[in-house]
Amino acid sequence: MNHTLYRILWLFEAMAVVAVAFLLTIPIQDHAMREFKEWQRHPSIQTERAFRDKQREEPLLRLTIAAPFTAAALLLAIPLYRLKRKQQRPINL
Repeated sequence: MNHTLYRILWLFEAMAVVAVAFLLTIPIQDHAMREFKEWQRHPSIQTERAFRDKQREEPLLRLTIAAPFTAAALLLAIPLYRLKRKQQRPINL
């Protein structure tokens, strides 16, 4: 039973780590699209500033989205560590 639970927790841990990696590295494609199109239609300092501000906002948004997955990965590490310690039996000589 513990072995099956360990594998399931390990799978969720791996999925959480992969999700965090993707969320932190892959940009959000449509995040600043509206401001970019407005800047292309009406090039001015204000529209460019709005576009640049929206671009600077994206990494913070990605961090906000990745935070729950990071917390899940950290919280899953605790039972994984405990189950791994239980599976390792000391060698009696």
